[in-house]
Amino acid sequence: MDSAKKETTPGRLLRLGLETYVSLPLFLLLLLAVIWVATLHFIRNEEAAARAAAVDSVHELLDTYEAQVARNIAGIDQTLKVIKYAVERKGARGALPELSQQGLLPSGLVFVVAIADAEGRVVSSHPAARPMVVAGQPYFDHHREHPGDTVFVAQAMRDGANHDWHLHFTRRLDDPEGNFAGIAIVEVDPAYFTSGYERSRQGDHGLLGVIGADGVARALRVGERQYYGGRFAPPPAGREAVPVLSVDGVPRYMALRELHGIRVSAVVGLAEQEQLAAFEQQRRSHLWEAGIASAVLVLLAGLVWLWSWEGAKARRRIRREQETYAAASEASMDAFFVMHAERGQSGAIHDFRILAANSRAEQMSGLSKRELHGNTLCGWLPAVRRNGIFAKLVRVTETGGLHQEEWRNDMPEVAAEWVHWQVVGVEGGVVAIVRDISERKRDEARIVHMAHHDALTGLPNRSLIGDRLQQAILQADRQHQSLLVAFIDLDSFKLVNDSMGHTAGDELLKVVAARMVHCVRRNDTVGRFGGDEFVLVLPQQHGTGGDAAPLLEKILESVVQPIMLGGQEVQVSCSIGVAVFPQDGADADTLLMNADAAMYRAKELGKNNCQFYTQEMNACLEEKLALLEGMRKAVDDGQLRVLYQPKVELDTGRVFGVEALVRWEHPERGLIRPDQFIPLAEESGMIVPIGEWVLREACRQGRAWQEQGLQLSVSVNVSPRQFDDRCLVQRVAGALGDSGLDPALLELEVTESLIMRDVQQAIDKMRELEAMGLGLSIDDFGTGYSSLASLKTFPLSRLKLDKSFVRELDSNPDDQAIARAIISMAHQLHLRVIAEGVETVRQRDFLHKNGCEEMQGYLFSRPVPAEDIPRLLARPQPLVA
Repeated sequence: MDSAKKETTPGRLLRLGLETYVSLPLFLLLLLAVIWVATLHFIRNEEAAARAAAVDSVHELLDTYEAQVARNIAGIDQTLKVIKYAVERKGARGALPELSQQGLLPSGLVFVVAIADAEGRVVSSHPAARPMVVAGQPYFDHHREHPGDTVFVAQAMRDGANHDWHLHFTRRLDDPEGNFAGIAIVEVDPAYFTSGYERSRQGDHGLLGVIGADGVARALRVGERQYYGGRFAPPPAGREAVPVLSVDGVPRYMALRELHGIRVSAVVGLAEQEQLAAFEQQRRSHLWEAGIASAVLVLLAGLVWLWSWEGAKARRRIRREQETYAAASEASMDAFFVMHAERGQSGAIHDFRILAANSRAEQMSGLSKRELHGNTLCGWLPAVRRNGIFAKLVRVTETGGLHQEEWRNDMPEVAAEWVHWQVVGVEGGVVAIVRDISERKRDEARIVHMAHHDALTGLPNRSLIGDRLQQAILQADRQHQSLLVAFIDLDSFKLVNDSMGHTAGDELLKVVAARMVHCVRRNDTVGRFGGDEFVLVLPQQHGTGGDAAPLLEKILESVVQPIMLGGQEVQVSCSIGVAVFPQDGADADTLLMNADAAMYRAKELGKNNCQFYTQEMNACLEEKLALLEGMRKAVDDGQLRVLYQPKVELDTGRVFGVEALVRWEHPERGLIRPDQFIPLAEESGMIVPIGEWVLREACRQGRAWQEQGLQLSVSVNVSPRQFDDRCLVQRVAGALGDSGLDPALLELEVTESLIMRDVQQAIDKMRELEAMGLGLSIDDFGTGYSSLASLKTFPLSRLKLDKSFVRELDSNPDDQAIARAIISMAHQLHLRVIAEGVETVRQRDFLHKNGCEEMQGYLFSRPVPAEDIPRLLARPQPLVA
């Protein structure tokens, strides 16, 4: 590829010119030019020779014809002289008879001999003819007016004595005194002079004739036609005859020669077309030969050019493929090795010689291309003979095809842990493509681990737990052993997660997971099932599960140990439910379900304990499912009721507000306690529609009291799910708008842990609610993990001291100290404090003495229906300390 880039323009043109598909057409044009120039030159030479031969033929014919005409005219003239002699001796009337008697007259079939006297009367003729007068005829007048002893050849004519064309040869007759005495006439058919026409020699359009000095044809034959009397243009004199147009417009080679002393000329002509017919045929033959030769040459050249073009394309394609291969191999992340098989005398392959390699091969081998080239595979990698690679290369070389596989590299000469190699058999060897897949293998292993392990704790996840549990069940069944499945749920984890944030919750899970792993045996499995739920798979040799009791107790003790999260000590416990194979289930799902039921029983029994599954536990689960199903209908069927617990000012004993508390009056079960269905509603999400219903009902009732002239604020609890609802603000606004309640008479109570999960989001939402004019308070304050730094930023108006601190307030110094601290802190933050769960006078007195402004509890009133509130407001106020 580099060489291609460096190729100069002249070099590229020279290489292009050497290509056959370029030079061949030029050579073909040269050959065609030679062929046609030579052919045309040869044709021109032959044409010249043919024309010269035609001229020679014309002159040869003229020589022959001239002699013939001269001989014929000489014979006629001799007859005229004999007649003249006989007239001089016997007179005009006796001359012919005497000559006839002596046999000196020519045949009467060809010639007509006659004698005319001085007046032009024919006085004698042979053969005999009727009398006629020739006076006035040109030949008669010529002799009468021109004395002389010459033959006169008259023009061809027809007269009354002979209706056919004929010629008159005449000679003057003189009397003894030399006066004109008449003429001797020899009359002959003009064809007599053209009878020598030879068609085989002169063709179909040859010309033969006698022309008078006046230019009038005395006898003329063109082919088979005779012409008489016509004027004839004489051809040019000399031997260099050229084709001229004669009487019929046919170009001919013409020649003319004047006969001595007679004033007539012999003329001959040969048609140019006939004379050059052989040449024309030869010329066509030459043209055909040249054309065929050219066509054959073009065809052969075309085939050669096509073959050359295909070859050039193949070479160009190969060159591009080589360049592409070179570029691709250099840019490829794969190592390429082109190897040639080295064979011994027996023909067996004993090694492979490396012919080519790319840059990636250099990196993978640590050798330069020069070091790789010419090196043998076994010389570079001796281990290939024992690990099977050499045998596979030999097989691919012998059988062809493709072989590929992945293997873990055990050869130190190759810098890769895992490689994928692909071998393709080529002529005389193989091409090996080697790719370093170490990173991919590590990624795959990581993905497999992630797919089967929990990302947070690194423990087996639900999928791997199920698989291992299934394997453990099969093994226990085969070996007739037992198997324990423990379902573990962290107690109070939700409180930590909500109050300290997810980061702290995740850290707690990791610490607890590590402690569990530390407690179990090597063949046990600890997995995270999800959230704060863990599963133990504990193979046992005996069927009771009692062997695992110490291990489970160890886990309980380990989990309950304090944990430092963000500088704050946190303590959680766990509840464990255990199911035993095969007593409590024969499959994984049943064992997990029963262990889960046992775990719930452990939680019901006060948490931080371990319970083994019993069949009665399923009854509890069925009870919860029945409650959940009934709760879905409670809102629509009007089974829910709202009771109101008054809130009282400690200084005056005045009821300033009420807290709305929901109750469920089941049509069959009777009144269901809030602690029985509220957690289920929270868990299932039913708390959102229930909470909205309570909110609307409280607003409606507050508006009714407002219309009665009672200024009572109504407090409504907001659950975490409600607070997380993005439509909470709209729902509150809708309840206020629909009821018409003054927002200042509505107070929303949120739990401490709820707002601490996402402080900023909680602040934003609380400020939206504050902007509507309603009040906000923190419920159950002191039970969570509040950030005191963030507490001051909340738009709160009141803190509610949790009843857990109030319950033993009259006897427990710790609760007293906490209560004082909370009240003092609230006052510092300009917040009012209300204590809930006040049931005794001593509790009330302590709170009032330490500055608590408000209270609610059984000491004043239980939650009552709305219609009882006016009665409570009307009674005396005995609570004032």
